[in-house]
Amino acid sequence: MNSASPNFAIPSEIPRRRNGRPQACEPCRRRKVACDHRLPICSRCIRKSTPQSCRYLIQGQLVTPALPSDVARSQSAEMLDERQPREPTVPNPTTVSPSTLEDLSPQDENVGYLGASSFPEFFRETQRHLDYVAGPNPTHDGLAGKNENNVTSTKMAPDAAAFELAFTVLRTIPTKEAAQFLLRRNVNPNDAWCRLALDRLHASLWTALGHLLDGERSNEAMSQLALLLFQNSSNPLKEDFPDPDQWFEAFSGANFRWEGLGILFTFWCFGSASLIENGTVEQRKWLGHHNRKNLMQVYKNGASRSVDLCRLMSCNNTMMVSVLVSRIRPSIVQSTPCLLVPNKSYLGAGFWRQHAEAVALATFLGLHTAQPNSSVPEESVSVQVKRRLFCSVFNIDMVVSTLTGRPPLVSSKLCSTPLPLDVSDESLLNLKVRPHRLDNDGWNVEGKNHPVTFLRAAYIIAGIRSEILEIVLQAPHVRTQHDFDSLRKREMDVFARFPTGLQFNNDDFSNSSVDAPTLYIRLLTRLEHLSNLFFIERLSYRGSSLYSPQMLEISLEMISLTLSFWTQQNRLEGLQGDYEWLVMLHAAPAAGILCMELLKQPSATEPPTVPKITKPMIIKQLSLLIGFLEWIGPGAPGAHLCNSIKTVVERVMEQALNPAIPRPVTQQEFDMTWDTSLPEDMNDFNFGLLDTFDWLRLPPNTI
Repeated sequence: MNSASPNFAIPSEIPRRRNGRPQACEPCRRRKVACDHRLPICSRCIRKSTPQSCRYLIQGQLVTPALPSDVARSQSAEMLDERQPREPTVPNPTTVSPSTLEDLSPQDENVGYLGASSFPEFFRETQRHLDYVAGPNPTHDGLAGKNENNVTSTKMAPDAAAFELAFTVLRTIPTKEAAQFLLRRNVNPNDAWCRLALDRLHASLWTALGHLLDGERSNEAMSQLALLLFQNSSNPLKEDFPDPDQWFEAFSGANFRWEGLGILFTFWCFGSASLIENGTVEQRKWLGHHNRKNLMQVYKNGASRSVDLCRLMSCNNTMMVSVLVSRIRPSIVQSTPCLLVPNKSYLGAGFWRQHAEAVALATFLGLHTAQPNSSVPEESVSVQVKRRLFCSVFNIDMVVSTLTGRPPLVSSKLCSTPLPLDVSDESLLNLKVRPHRLDNDGWNVEGKNHPVTFLRAAYIIAGIRSEILEIVLQAPHVRTQHDFDSLRKREMDVFARFPTGLQFNNDDFSNSSVDAPTLYIRLLTRLEHLSNLFFIERLSYRGSSLYSPQMLEISLEMISLTLSFWTQQNRLEGLQGDYEWLVMLHAAPAAGILCMELLKQPSATEPPTVPKITKPMIIKQLSLLIGFLEWIGPGAPGAHLCNSIKTVVERVMEQALNPAIPRPVTQQEFDMTWDTSLPEDMNDFNFGLLDTFDWLRLPPNTI
């Protein structure tokens, strides 16, 4: 047989024999087995882990995905480029160069961040001392680079299952028009990555790879696109660029990666979350055969499968952290009411594993430390994105730890990550906008609310929350003294130093100059601050009654502000998918305090705890809470728990509005009924939904 030099271009269609029937690849032909003729590699060769040998004989020449040289790779790319249709108004589309699947195996051998207690640190100290005494000898530095024996780690190329998964993911990508529509629908004023970079990444997907995604998305086109993404993702992502254009180019266009696709899927998911249940006439055009919830699940699955492909390629970088963080948020938004319901999939063990993976990768990369780098300035986008991502990881950890009562996975005492600068995405991606105008605390002097502004504020508040959780969740045998007055003062001081753009005012609801994102982050900032005060008051109160007057005031404001996310939906257009879980986080514990205050006032003759907080005011807020819980509907995640809360609140209101024949009750009897005495170690402070039901102390089986 003629063994002429092989033609390295991937054929544009299935090779055929002279009689017109499809040509089998050479391994299948020699073994006389069925070949599915998939390009560039048939499924049988992938299953047998021999993709390098999958070659088609065409006109006496072997067509193979193996490239022996960069020259051949370039020639192959040029031949493919000529076959691809182009639009005259856009740059040349990226063409896929074939490569061996050996080259697609992960090449990242990074051992990650190693801190002060790690064993190499002690050897480095010895080596520095040895260099000082005997002079440097870099050839024997086994800690600085690859080992002398050039031992390579075991590599694993994508198999048939990986390619099938890749095809599923690629066919889940919406059409260009639908993708752009969903991206515009997602309004996230506290994005943890860089929204402007994401918008450009989205445009890059269609500019560079749109020719492979348009049309029917055949196996041939999907094979080329999957190979490109596998090839790019198998290479370690270089991120530490001082130039923003170099930073962006490393993962966009011809360098597009599975991580980037995973990030886009999460944003399409949140764009779907903002739609009406079955969509308007315009929205139904992009919904296809799905309603809002089903469409969210489709793109959430796309993100999860992208994560699986990233794991296969050992993608250990900040983009992977961003995918993991973004993937957590749909779970929180869809299912926070399910937190304490047994056998629920979202915030049970599955969700906790996802969250733990995000924390683990962030600390593996050392994002929890300052990581000074003299070659990359602090104001560069690569440095700021790392800080933003860790702030988001830390904030989420404090939220889910508060809701579940499980120990947080990180602690403020072990984190030294500086706050990200309060600068716009435009200034990060454009060197001409610099220098940044910031005050001594790192806030922008213009008073603008950038996507990072709330992230900074939440990180500061979460640092104090971390200290609160340490007090609440400490083991019974631990004996420590706590200065709650100092903790309260620090919380008040840090909130007072926040810029005016983060300060909520009651007039903001009627002020048309306050747009939806600004109103959203002002409400969140105020609520996070009130939550810390709520916990501090709960822990520090030692009075004879059930709670302090300050705690009642805080509770009334908390429930009022959280319910505004429902009552002011017209002012929060585009943010509906992001706020339902906040009601369960903040309104439920506040409602528990208000319910106790109502039950403490069986008649109009008994004075209220706080004179300015009247019975009608409390009833109004609890009535709104009932309305919200009814609005959630029986089909929502955790609907049973929501209905239980609604039942409790309704019973309390019925008792308050239509009290039974009163019987004189002493203060001692009342306190014994509620049994709210706390031991010194605080260990019965149950953070499960902030102990809402335990505070009510209802008899068993009454709900």
